[in-house]
Amino acid sequence: MFNIFRTLADCLHVIAFIVLLAKLWRTKSSAGISGKTQILFAIVFTMRYTDLLSPYHYHSYYISSMKIAFIALSYLIVYLMYGPYKKTYDRENDVMYNEFLVVPCFVLALFFSDKDSPFEIMWTFSVFLESIAIIPQLELLCKIEFVDNYTSFYLLSLGSYRALYIINWLYRYHYEGYYDVNAITAGFVQTTLFALVFVRLFSLMRREKRTLISVVI
Repeated sequence: MFNIFRTLADCLHVIAFIVLLAKLWRTKSSAGISGKTQILFAIVFTMRYTDLLSPYHYHSYYISSMKIAFIALSYLIVYLMYGPYKKTYDRENDVMYNEFLVVPCFVLALFFSDKDSPFEIMWTFSVFLESIAIIPQLELLCKIEFVDNYTSFYLLSLGSYRALYIINWLYRYHYEGYYDVNAITAGFVQTTLFALVFVRLFSLMRREKRTLISVVI
């Protein structure tokens, strides 16, 4: 069944990638972007799409291509931040230890995964980790006093993608009777964290007398 909310969410996710890459390419700077969060996203997509290696994996060309693209783009962003643009990376403020986020999520996945198969455990781990991957970015936002329009638009797109996925789950439960407790719980945690990101983001924008329209345009 065609699901407009999931389609829009996926489109916003792709837009977030494009905006972040555009920022890095056009400004030649990674200022305002947490490299720790980008590493966590790279781990998330790697673990979530390990089913590409499964002999039983079968999806449409479109879905498989999107999975590969998400993995490749996430690693490209990490490479650009820690490679060509490493001098612009805010190491002093981006100090979260990712181990404190990765290890607990993996342990929880071992206990709460619906199945004991490695692919299912990795998928559950990726869901839990994605829900809190924005924490280093939130911490960074709380330490800086300025974010450019690219960074603002990137975070708005990423947060909107997650909000639409919440609506997608409600839609699927209503029309298909489908629900996944792990995904829904993690989704609400992530949405709450993004709400805090938005609060900080809008406070910075108001201080700089910028509007949401000016950020998007």
